[in-house]
Amino acid sequence: MTQSRPNLGDLYRLAAQLEQDREQPVAALRERDRAVAAEQADAAALPRLLHWLDTVSPAVATTVLQPLSEASAALLARLLALLAGFAAMAGFLLGSERALVNVFLFLALFVLLQFLLSLLAAVMMWRTVRGHVPMALPLHPGRWIVQRSLPDRRTLREAQPVLRMLFLRYGQELGALFTLGAALAFLLVPALGEFSFVWGSTFNPGAGLVQRLTETLALPWSAWLPLATVPSEVVANSRFHPATVALNRSDIESMRGWWPFLWACLLVYALLPRLLLWVLSRLFSRRLLARSFLHYPGAEQVLARMQAPLVRTRATEATGAPAALELEPAPLGIAATDASLLLLDYGGALGPGGPADFEELMTVPPGQVLVVGAAALQDDLARLAELPVAASERLLLVVKAWEPPLGELRDLLKPLAAVPRCTVLLAPLPGRAIPHRKVEDWRSFARSLPFASVDVQLLNRVQR
Repeated sequence: MTQSRPNLGDLYRLAAQLEQDREQPVAALRERDRAVAAEQADAAALPRLLHWLDTVSPAVATTVLQPLSEASAALLARLLALLAGFAAMAGFLLGSERALVNVFLFLALFVLLQFLLSLLAAVMMWRTVRGHVPMALPLHPGRWIVQRSLPDRRTLREAQPVLRMLFLRYGQELGALFTLGAALAFLLVPALGEFSFVWGSTFNPGAGLVQRLTETLALPWSAWLPLATVPSEVVANSRFHPATVALNRSDIESMRGWWPFLWACLLVYALLPRLLLWVLSRLFSRRLLARSFLHYPGAEQVLARMQAPLVRTRATEATGAPAALELEPAPLGIAATDASLLLLDYGGALGPGGPADFEELMTVPPGQVLVVGAAALQDDLARLAELPVAASERLLLVVKAWEPPLGELRDLLKPLAAVPRCTVLLAPLPGRAIPHRKVEDWRSFARSLPFASVDVQLLNRVQR
């Protein structure tokens, strides 16, 4: 079966190709991308970008399953999770003293703990889909894997929601397999041996409280599956104290009446939430991956170059006058009527001509440009606090590429931290190229900004 696209490999290839394109002349990129676009003139943005990537950076076909590939590692992890769940449940049952299984301990380890982990995963998934960065523990295994699998922990910072959703997807799948293995062991091991279920060895609630607890837990299935409920006489007969030396045969048979209820709890409260979260994580991961692929820094410029020629030859007069060059803008995926866009000109980086001096910003009207950095910091903060931040989806920050980034700029952007995406645009000096070290300085600075997604792009001045 063909893997759905774009996938994580496509995202990495796109990042590598765009990094290489930064060193190429703009004219060569325009000619190359226009030639590629001729084959996909009527396609949508996503298939057009995928076609462009396959053309300029073909994927290396592999027929052998590599030992350290994502597929082989995922297969091994699935098998280990299934075996771990089976072994954990079998060890818990076989390790029970006198084959008496503690009901409360069973519910705490295999039902309540799994349910709480599913609830935590649901919260993290919701925050990831909404664009927030979930809190991560210092010893989180996902952090350890990323630091050792990626060449740089800052790699694909703009696509971090995809990586987080990928870990959540695999986490729910492995959690479901662990619970499935435990459920299989809880089905097979008691069938091969004689186990009874008791309560009260550690805790000492009354039989009435335990009965109400079981009735509450059995509410989802008690009406159509009464067999998976615990009668009051079973609750009363299974109360146990460690000082008890001998048990009647009738009491032991009664204690086994807990098994259908515990089996149903394991399926409904431990396995079912994992399966639901796994399905949702697969759906959300595809959407986040497609969105990150389309909005990866530099992808919008590729699509713009493919959609329309940037330089055309046009004769001025029929008298043989020399042809003039008509420049067309390479927009950053923005429109003049986009009210959700904020354009900040820090320190007058746009110059006296404003957005009209730059190809990428020619579609932005002057009314959407706010100049900051020239007045006192408190005055600029007060002006930014009045902006409609909640209704803004993207921030364009134009800075002078030849100047070093300052901490004052980071403080200035704090009132705008709720904007989901920020693009730092480096404006060059007229007729001068931006040194590579300056670009790296601004990239390092951009990674520290308080936005969910940050990228750095270069501006091109209009040739007049």
